[in-house]
Amino acid sequence: MSTPLCSVCGSQPSTYVCQSCGRPTCRNCFDTSSWTCRACKLQTTPPSQGDSWTAPPTQYSLGSLLFLLAFAAIFIGMILVALGSLSSSTNPSASGIILIGPIPIILGAGPYSFDLIALSIGLTIVALVVFVFLLRRRL
Repeated sequence: MSTPLCSVCGSQPSTYVCQSCGRPTCRNCFDTSSWTCRACKLQTTPPSQGDSWTAPPTQYSLGSLLFLLAFAAIFIGMILVALGSLSSSTNPSASGIILIGPIPIILGAGPYSFDLIALSIGLTIVALVVFVFLLRRRL
Protein backbone atom coordinates (compact mmCIF):
# COMPACT_ATOMS: atom_id res chain seq x y z
CA MET A 1 0.00 0.00 0.00
CA SER A 2 1.50 3.31 -1.04
CA THR A 3 1.53 6.44 1.08
CA PRO A 4 -0.80 9.18 -0.24
CA LEU A 5 0.74 12.40 -1.45
CA CYS A 6 0.54 15.64 0.49
CA SER A 7 -2.80 17.37 -0.16
CA VAL A 8 -1.19 20.84 0.18
CA CYS A 9 1.83 20.64 -2.17
CA GLY A 10 0.97 17.38 -3.96
CA SER A 11 4.61 16.33 -4.46
CA GLN A 12 5.86 14.76 -1.19
CA PRO A 13 4.48 11.65 0.55
CA SER A 14 2.29 12.56 3.51
CA THR A 15 3.56 11.80 7.01
CA TYR A 16 1.22 13.94 9.14
CA VAL A 17 -2.52 14.62 9.39
CA CYS A 18 -3.80 18.15 10.04
CA GLN A 19 -5.79 18.40 13.27
CA SER A 20 -8.02 21.16 11.88
CA CYS A 21 -9.07 19.86 8.46
CA GLY A 22 -7.86 16.24 8.52
CA ARG A 23 -5.84 16.46 5.29
CA PRO A 24 -2.70 14.34 4.94
CA THR A 25 0.36 16.58 4.72
CA CYS A 26 4.09 16.21 4.24
CA ARG A 27 6.81 17.30 6.62
CA ASN A 28 7.39 20.58 4.76
CA CYS A 29 3.71 21.61 4.76
CA PHE A 30 3.03 20.75 8.40
CA ASP A 31 3.54 22.91 11.51
CA THR A 32 4.39 20.69 14.48
CA SER A 33 3.81 23.47 17.05
CA SER A 34 0.10 23.76 16.21
CA TRP A 35 -0.42 20.36 14.50
CA THR A 36 -2.01 22.03 11.50
CA CYS A 37 -1.19 22.19 7.81
CA ARG A 38 0.20 25.31 6.16
CA ALA A 39 -3.23 26.24 4.71
CA CYS A 40 -4.98 26.04 8.09
CA LYS A 41 -2.11 27.90 9.77
CA LEU A 42 -2.56 30.80 7.32
CA GLN A 43 -6.32 30.92 7.99
CA THR A 44 -5.92 31.38 11.73
CA THR A 45 -4.79 34.84 12.72
CA PRO A 46 -3.04 35.44 16.03
CA PRO A 47 -4.62 38.00 18.38
CA SER A 48 -3.34 41.54 18.04
CA GLN A 49 -1.26 43.20 20.72
CA GLY A 50 -4.12 45.47 21.75
CA ASP A 51 -6.46 42.65 22.69
CA SER A 52 -6.64 41.94 26.38
CA TRP A 53 -7.28 38.52 27.81
CA THR A 54 -10.51 38.11 29.74
CA ALA A 55 -11.25 35.24 32.06
CA PRO A 56 -14.01 32.85 31.01
CA PRO A 57 -17.26 33.05 32.96
CA THR A 58 -17.16 30.96 36.11
CA GLN A 59 -19.80 28.33 36.71
CA TYR A 60 -19.88 26.70 40.11
CA SER A 61 -20.54 22.99 40.28
CA LEU A 62 -22.47 21.21 43.00
CA GLY A 63 -19.22 19.86 44.44
CA SER A 64 -17.67 23.30 44.85
CA LEU A 65 -20.83 24.66 46.49
CA LEU A 66 -20.91 21.71 48.90
CA PHE A 67 -17.24 22.29 49.68
CA LEU A 68 -17.88 25.96 50.51
CA LEU A 69 -20.90 25.01 52.63
CA ALA A 70 -18.88 22.39 54.53
CA PHE A 71 -16.01 24.84 55.04
CA ALA A 72 -18.42 27.45 56.43
CA ALA A 73 -20.02 24.85 58.75
CA ILE A 74 -16.61 23.80 60.07
CA PHE A 75 -15.60 27.42 60.62
CA ILE A 76 -18.83 28.24 62.48
CA GLY A 77 -18.46 25.05 64.53
CA MET A 78 -14.92 25.99 65.54
CA ILE A 79 -16.11 29.43 66.67
CA LEU A 80 -18.96 27.87 68.69
CA VAL A 81 -16.58 25.40 70.35
CA ALA A 82 -14.20 28.20 71.23
CA LEU A 83 -17.04 30.29 72.69
CA GLY A 84 -18.36 27.27 74.58
CA SER A 85 -14.98 26.61 76.15
CA LEU A 86 -14.93 30.12 77.56
CA SER A 87 -17.96 29.40 79.75
CA SER A 88 -17.20 28.25 83.26
CA SER A 89 -18.47 24.66 83.16
CA THR A 90 -17.48 22.42 86.06
CA ASN A 91 -17.57 19.14 84.09
CA PRO A 92 -16.54 19.81 80.51
CA SER A 93 -16.72 16.96 77.99
CA ALA A 94 -15.30 16.65 74.53
CA SER A 95 -14.84 14.09 71.80
CA GLY A 96 -13.81 13.86 68.19
CA ILE A 97 -12.83 11.59 65.35
CA ILE A 98 -9.82 12.10 63.12
CA LEU A 99 -9.83 10.04 59.92
CA ILE A 100 -6.42 9.45 58.39
CA GLY A 101 -7.27 7.38 55.35
CA PRO A 102 -9.17 4.32 56.59
CA ILE A 103 -7.77 4.60 60.13
CA PRO A 104 -10.06 6.37 62.64
CA ILE A 105 -8.59 8.03 65.73
CA ILE A 106 -11.30 8.48 68.36
CA LEU A 107 -10.73 10.94 71.20
CA GLY A 108 -12.91 11.68 74.22
CA ALA A 109 -12.68 13.16 77.70
CA GLY A 110 -15.11 14.06 80.45
CA PRO A 111 -18.25 12.56 81.95
CA TYR A 112 -20.28 12.77 78.71
CA SER A 113 -17.51 11.56 76.45
CA PHE A 114 -19.20 8.23 75.61
CA ASP A 115 -22.33 9.97 74.36
CA LEU A 116 -20.25 12.49 72.40
CA ILE A 117 -18.10 9.71 70.89
CA ALA A 118 -21.25 7.86 69.78
CA LEU A 119 -22.55 11.09 68.22
CA SER A 120 -19.19 11.65 66.49
CA ILE A 121 -19.16 8.12 65.10
CA GLY A 122 -22.73 8.50 63.81
CA LEU A 123 -21.97 11.82 62.12
CA THR A 124 -18.80 10.37 60.57
CA ILE A 125 -20.73 7.42 59.13
CA VAL A 126 -23.38 9.76 57.69
CA ALA A 127 -20.67 11.96 56.16
CA LEU A 128 -18.94 8.94 54.57
CA VAL A 129 -22.24 7.63 53.16
CA VAL A 130 -23.01 11.03 51.63
CA PHE A 131 -19.49 11.19 50.20
CA VAL A 132 -19.79 7.73 48.60
CA PHE A 133 -23.26 8.59 47.26
CA LEU A 134 -21.99 11.79 45.64
CA LEU A 135 -18.94 10.00 44.26
CA ARG A 136 -21.07 7.28 42.63
CA ARG A 137 -23.50 9.86 41.30
CA ARG A 138 -20.64 11.70 39.64
CA LEU A 139 -19.36 8.56 37.89
